[in-house]
Amino acid sequence: MTTLNLPAALATRYTPNEVAQICGVSARTVSYWFRGRRGSAVDPVFALADQWDPQSMRLSFLDLCEVIVVANFRRHGASLQRIRLAREFTKQRVTSEHPFATEQFKLTGGRILWEFNEELPSNRKQDVLVDFDSSAGQYALPIYFAEALERFDYGDLLGDRAACRYHPYGRDVPLVIDPRFGSGRLTVTDFNIRAEAVLARFSHGYTVQEINDDLGVPVDLLKAVQLFQSAA
Repeated sequence: MTTLNLPAALATRYTPNEVAQICGVSARTVSYWFRGRRGSAVDPVFALADQWDPQSMRLSFLDLCEVIVVANFRRHGASLQRIRLAREFTKQRVTSEHPFATEQFKLTGGRILWEFNEELPSNRKQDVLVDFDSSAGQYALPIYFAEALERFDYGDLLGDRAACRYHPYGRDVPLVIDPRFGSGRLTVTDFNIRAEAVLARFSHGYTVQEINDDLGVPVDLLKAVQLFQSAA
C-alpha cells in the first residue's frame, strides 16, 4: 500500500504556467479557476480567491490533480458554474478539501454526480456529467472521464485515499508526476531523475547504455522513454 508523504502532497508548489502546461489549458484559465475574475459575479471553482497576483500564486499537487479533472469536464462542454456546483456537492459527500482528487470520487463519482443532477437538474446535456451504464445497471462517470482517472495512482493521506501520482502519457510510458520525486516535476517512474535530463540526452544522440551508465536509470525504462520520444 502506498503511503503519501503529506508535506510532498500538499507542499509541492506549481506556478499557474506549470499547471497549464500539464493540463492543456492556458495559465490565465488556471488563475481564473482559483481566484475568479475581478468584477465578476461568478465564483471561482477553487478557494484561492485571495491570491489575485498570478505571479505569486502557487498550487499543490492535489490542486493540480483537481485542475486535471476540471479541464477534462471543460473539454467535453460542461459549464464552469456547473462544475463548481458539482465539486461543492462532491465535497460534502467525500468530506475532503480536494474531492476530485480522492479515490472515493473515482469509485463512486457516478453515483454522487447522479444525486447532484437529481438535486440540481440541468436541461443542458453537457452539464449532466454522468452516464447510465446499462451493463452494470447503475450510473457511472462517462467513459472518457473514467479512462482519464485511470491515470492517477492513489495512496493514504490522513486516513483518506488521495491521488499520489499522475501518468500524463498513460501507464505504458514510464514518465510520471509524483510529488515525492523531482520536486513534483515530470520524472522517470520511481527515480529522482527529471524527464528532461533523459530526453535531452536522447536528443543529443546518447545511446540507452550511455544514459544508463550516466544516470543509473534501468535500460528497460530508458527503452520505453526512447520509444515514447520517437513516437511523439
